[in-house]
Amino acid sequence: MKRHFPILAAGAGLVLATLVGVIATTWSADAAGGKPRFARPSYELARAGATLDLTRYGSLADARRIARLSADDAACHDALAAAGVSFIELPGVHTRQGCGYNSAVMVKASLTTWTSPEALPMTCDLAARMHMWERHVVMPAAEKYFGSPLAEIQVFGTFECRNVSGLDHLSEHAYGRAADVSGFKLADGRVITVLDDYHAKGPKGEFLREVHDRACDLFDVTLGPNYNADHANHFHVDVGGDHAGEHACH
Repeated sequence: MKRHFPILAAGAGLVLATLVGVIATTWSADAAGGKPRFARPSYELARAGATLDLTRYGSLADARRIARLSADDAACHDALAAAGVSFIELPGVHTRQGCGYNSAVMVKASLTTWTSPEALPMTCDLAARMHMWERHVVMPAAEKYFGSPLAEIQVFGTFECRNVSGLDHLSEHAYGRAADVSGFKLADGRVITVLDDYHAKGPKGEFLREVHDRACDLFDVTLGPNYNADHANHFHVDVGGDHAGEHACH
């Protein structure tokens, strides 16, 4: 059954429950290098009944240690709704090829519009991190570099039953745990694309490199044009966990 959640006040905080129940921890501002950074959630704190308030910046512990966001869909849905994200719950999908997910969401409206040539089903974990990246990284960077609000995040797609390019195992896209972000549109109509602007000098290139680098603080894997030619036109972000024990950021 699909449930529809209304858009709430954009200023409401995103509180993600990890594991079961509503949970919390303390945060401290970390302006190392002049850039506040996210704190990674801790399963140990979650098991102890602590709350993780992901609306505020916190200090990172070991950058290599990747803590997964909530595996509790109901709590994650409640948190998205409280943060002002409008979405639809989707039932599980499974294919003969081994692709699919047990549940997913379709974001109808976040703080900006997420647009794509196709539908964007994704796990709640991915939707939550996309929202936090939008809220704390991309929107402030748009104001910083262009003096214009962000209007749109352009996405090639999310769920797709396919292998990693050139390899014989399934991509995180095959489980709804990855998104490919191709560009951004400002409220004044300007468009910044990964393909055309990532290596550019000036505000567009600086903006793209900043939002890419700071996505690494939030997603389990972040890949861009410096990774390989397959990513020349988009940022791949996913919540598939550590790869070979390393937090992948390229």
